[in-house]
Amino acid sequence: MNSETLYTYIIKNFFKVVLIVFFITVILFSQGFSQEKEEQKKGPPPSLLSVELPKDAEEFFKEADKLLENDPVGAIRLYERGLILKPDAWDKRKKLASLYEKQNQLDLAIYEYEAINKATGSKESFFDLIRSMEKANLIIAAKDIAVNAFKKYPDEPAFLYLSGELFYKSGELNEALKTLQEFIRLKPADGKAFFLMGSIYEKLNKPKEALLAYLRAGELIKNDIGINDAIKRFQAKTFNIKDLSIFIPDGWIRDKDGLLSIEGSQRITFFVDPKGDPEKVAIKHAKDAMPYYGLFSDEALKAYEEFRKSSKKETPPLPIPFIRVKNMEGKNFAKIVTVSTGEIAHSNIESSVAISTPYKEKVYTIAWRANDTAEKGEKILTGLLEQAIWLP
Repeated sequence: MNSETLYTYIIKNFFKVVLIVFFITVILFSQGFSQEKEEQKKGPPPSLLSVELPKDAEEFFKEADKLLENDPVGAIRLYERGLILKPDAWDKRKKLASLYEKQNQLDLAIYEYEAINKATGSKESFFDLIRSMEKANLIIAAKDIAVNAFKKYPDEPAFLYLSGELFYKSGELNEALKTLQEFIRLKPADGKAFFLMGSIYEKLNKPKEALLAYLRAGELIKNDIGINDAIKRFQAKTFNIKDLSIFIPDGWIRDKDGLLSIEGSQRITFFVDPKGDPEKVAIKHAKDAMPYYGLFSDEALKAYEEFRKSSKKETPPLPIPFIRVKNMEGKNFAKIVTVSTGEIAHSNIESSVAISTPYKEKVYTIAWRANDTAEKGEKILTGLLEQAIWLP
């Protein structure tokens, strides 16, 4: 084959290849165009939720409501889309906030609750915002909102209770107590407020007030485990005699009909006598506690008084036995009787103190005895009575 023939052969075959490629291209284009037209006839593909995309906010909300129970994530997406179109749909925004909260997306929930509260300022919006913030452990912020809510709605004591509870959780115990006392003035039969006050008094180391609050809570809320446990815990720290409860002080233990100091040098005994003269009852129990009863007969006491007058200039002063009676400050009809072998401390000093007070047709007496000055016993007994609880 000469060169001219070879050239002619290549040209003919080149045109054949070009024609073949052209026809293949036309066929493929035609098929693609036909497929596109077919898809256009079918309409847009279905959404990820297998529903036709709504055309307005209400349609989004309607579809979201259907998914609330079984598909909360899908419902969230639809509520979000609907709220873009209608941002003032506050009832739907609350549903969205609630879903965020259930999904533990508390920052998003708070954002929505804040928007609702800012726009509506309703009681309900305050409650929702306070609760969600407390759940997110934003205690101080929640407390401030609760305080402002009560200022706006003074007819809603629940905001006052929430304020007190949040003051307590934030460690502001005195402010919490003040707030709850105001709440109880408005709602005197609210047992949970008394229980919370008991917890506050307990933290403030005020056992008397704490137990009284717990007892009142127990009267208002029957058979509550938390309240009953608190009462039992405190009663374990008291010595009870009839209608009187005495808190056992540190360093003392129960012993038969009274208390004994741990080191064993002091003893406190409790008595309940029929109705009578508190002064006479106190003198009797104070004398009975002393080991040398004869030292305090009427004749002996007169002799001591004469000797005291004649020895005033003695240096150092001499220990002279005595009995003294006085009223207990702040306690109507209560009498304090002190008996001692000397007004000053000495090696053989013996003292007793008895405080008697009438209550419910009886006379209750607390008597102390030790090898120490009477002043010490008087201080101990008055402290016990100041913290004592008289049961109704």
